[in-house]
Amino acid sequence: MIAAAIERLSGICEPENIWIVTNKTQKKAVGKLLLDFPIDQVLIEPEARDTAPCIALAMATIGARDPEATLVVLPADQVIDPISEFERMVTRARSLAQDGETLVTFGIPPTLAATGYGYVELGDEITQGATDADPRAYVTSSFREKPDEATAKQFVESGKFWWNSGIFVFEIGAMRKAFATHEPALAKATDQMTAAIKNSKRGQVTRAFKAAPKTSIDFAIMEKAKHIAVVECTAHWDDIGSFPALARVEPADASGNHYSLHAGGDAVSLDSIGNIVYAEGKRTVALFGVQDLVVVAVDDAVLVCPKDRAEELKLMVKHLKENGRTHLL
Repeated sequence: MIAAAIERLSGICEPENIWIVTNKTQKKAVGKLLLDFPIDQVLIEPEARDTAPCIALAMATIGARDPEATLVVLPADQVIDPISEFERMVTRARSLAQDGETLVTFGIPPTLAATGYGYVELGDEITQGATDADPRAYVTSSFREKPDEATAKQFVESGKFWWNSGIFVFEIGAMRKAFATHEPALAKATDQMTAAIKNSKRGQVTRAFKAAPKTSIDFAIMEKAKHIAVVECTAHWDDIGSFPALARVEPADASGNHYSLHAGGDAVSLDSIGNIVYAEGKRTVALFGVQDLVVVAVDDAVLVCPKDRAEELKLMVKHLKENGRTHLL
């Protein structure tokens, strides 16, 4: 998926302008997957601090070289096709971001009342400078966190809400202004990281990053900024950010079980229906007489949960942290 994300950008910017931000654990895996990708264009977060500091690190690194750059920030755990349609969407977003103050995201017209996605509320349509061939764009009235089922149904029935893609397009200067207005500590950390990168002071970059507030870009900025636009996602889009989503990209067997098996993983099932199995390493996952489960086997840990409760796995993450078992994460 990360290789697909890079390919998605191939017609938008030159290879030397594509950057990856990841963590220490995944650095080696990225190197093995992307043999031709320049290692100095892989940025390592000193620690997990959510998406706002992650984006700030990218802004500081790129901004130290080109303070007027326009950034396209996209998660790697998404399926978007065709690429030509994605390029058309980005072209529209870049045109909206050229005013130096507008932050742009993409919205997906909902096909169901999903509770696993955030939502973007649509305001007035933006028609200035647009042609009939351009994707629709709207002023954003508000961002809403993942709703409960009743609220999600209201959103969809109103026709005024799109799913939030988590993809952003903005000029560095515009996001810096938003940082300064809505999250001054994040602005300070970004400035310090930029200065440290210019002076090749890696330790100072790390200290500034760790001093940044641990928060998401949605909560810190997108929910508060005044100049937000949303462009319609006219491509096929799927967020593979949860285990049940694997059912949309992995084929099913005759009993409706889906398998995502890697590095020698295997699975066998009997009298089992509608399960999702993810396994890494030389092991076999055997299912017998079970239905609608998620089974994940990685390293020395195995997770089993009902498929309809996979969205609640953050509760297990919290439980493990509270009980000092973070090594399982």
